[in-house]
Order: sequence, then structure tokens, then C-alpha cells
Amino acid sequence: MLYKNLLKSGVLDTLGHNQRETLRSLYHQTVLFNLKLIHELKEALQELNQEKIQVVLMQGIALLQQVYEDVGLRPLTDIDLWVLQKDYSGLIGILSSQGYQRDPIYPNTFRKGSTTFDIHTHILWADRIRAHKLLLTKDQEYIYYDTRIIHFEGQEARCLSRYDEVLYLSLHALKHNVNRLIWLVDIKNLVSGWEKCDWEGLIVRVKELGMEKIISYIFFLLLHLFDFYPPKEVRQFLERKRRHFLEKKVLTERIKGDSLPIWAPLLLFSSGKGVQRRFSLIFETLFPRPEILRQVFADSPELKVWQLYWMRVLQLFAMVKMSLKGRRV
Repeated sequence: MLYKNLLKSGVLDTLGHNQRETLRSLYHQTVLFNLKLIHELKEALQELNQEKIQVVLMQGIALLQQVYEDVGLRPLTDIDLWVLQKDYSGLIGILSSQGYQRDPIYPNTFRKGSTTFDIHTHILWADRIRAHKLLLTKDQEYIYYDTRIIHFEGQEARCLSRYDEVLYLSLHALKHNVNRLIWLVDIKNLVSGWEKCDWEGLIVRVKELGMEKIISYIFFLLLHLFDFYPPKEVRQFLERKRRHFLEKKVLTERIKGDSLPIWAPLLLFSSGKGVQRRFSLIFETLFPRPEILRQVFADSPELKVWQLYWMRVLQLFAMVKMSLKGRRV
């Protein structure tokens, strides 16, 4: 984006030669890699359509054609697909037939060369942390049946509705401590140019799925990082879900330039969910199932269950210590 904006504005030549070449090289590398992923996805979609297996394109790969006119503007690292459990075996069967190998640690990740497919059987990663289902007031099938059909390089696929896209990207950004600005840029670009009726539709969907606090965090960041102001009615709606002192403090860390604290998703995801849901979200995130911990401590496959949880306790203490040390610095 920086390269293309500097080029368009005519000030690219004011940079030094090495700076210009670095930006130009990064842009061209992004174009080449994205084109490769697009080709690989097209190959997979051809067989998936033949077998009538429906997949939902998620995150960067879904945005590339919907939002970004230039294939080199949005760097991709992998291809994220959401598939319902009934179609999961068919999807991985096709990927395997095309030469993709299942990752030995993360069973829903498939690789062939530099191409990676990340498969999700739950839209909010409840295939790993089951309590993530509590983030929504509806089952994921409710969201799935509101997806829409798109044409990707001549092949049919699905993507989230425009409102659910904003909500999902918001959750995804917070899950990863908003440590990449591109995730916020994605959301900003999605809603830029919306009409009043679009914003009204978003508010209805936010209420329907119980996502008021989550969306208020994201637009708080968009306001302070990009001076992005949604319409007055939307701001008034978001302000009714007031952020308490600790929430504001956490979000301010991102505004200052750092990513959110490592524990921030625990606070932000569970806010406003009630005592029982909040406890479930926090506890399972801290102490997930043994099979998930075996992925975390993949270098020690011989550990017994009690040893896994002891290692987890030590790991959490180390994270807290590092976080406190970073704040002091």
C-alpha cells in the first residue's frame, strides 16, 4: 500500500534508491505470491464444485477480490477456508489428492510447497477452544446459511455476508492482539463508502449476535488510529456500550503503537458475557483440552496429562512475567 500510494502521488522518487527498490521488490513479491495462492485455490475449487462441496473463503483471500483492486495491495500468507463438519472429510480428501500434506502438529493445516490451507470447522475456532461458541448468541449454522455465493476465478465459492465479514474480522483481529495494522485496514476498507442503510443493517446484526462490545472496541481503534468516524447514529449506539477503565487502557496500548497485551483477548472477549460464560471462556483459553496442549508442547510428546497442565502453568507465569517486564521497559 505504501509503495502504490507513493507511486500514485508522485513522491516515490523522493526516497533513496535503496528504499525505492525495497518497496518495489516487496510489492512484486506480494503480487507473485498472491497469484500463486489464487491459482492453487482455483485448482481446489474446481474439484470441490464437481463434488458439490461448499467452502467459505475467509480473511485475506476473501477480501482480495472484493475490496482490493490491486492483487499486490493485500499480502497473504495462507488460504483460510470455513467448512461445515459434514463436508470436512470431502474437502481434505480433495486436498490430499492434489498433493497437500497434513501438518503433523496442526491437523487442520495442509501444505504443498509454499501454499498452506487452514481449514476451520467452526467460524470462531471452537474446533480448538470449544468455549468460543459462547462468543455468539446464535449457532454457527445461522451465520453459514447467510453466506453468499461469489465467483472466484471462474469457480464458485462462498463468502460471509458484509455484516458478518466485519464482525468476524473484528474478532480475528482481537484474537491476535491486533498486532497487524492490515487487519484494521481491512475493516476500514470494507465499511468505507457505506450508506446509512448499510450501517443500520450492521447495528441490527451486531445486536442479533451479541457483538456490541466487540464492535465498539474495533471502532474505538479505527477512530484513534485512522481518524475514521462512522455516522453519528452508529457512534451513539456504540457509546451506549461503555468501555470501562481497564478496557480503555488495554486498547490504548495498541493506539500507542504496541500490540494489545497478551492477555487482552481474555478480557475483551469475555466482557459483558455474564459470570458463567466469562469463566468458561477464560478457563478453557488458559487450560485447553490435552490434545490442544500437545500441539502447544509439540517438542515433548511423551508428557502425561498432568505434566502438560503443569507445563501450561509455568508457561502462563512466564508470559505474565514477560508482559510485566515489557510494560516497565
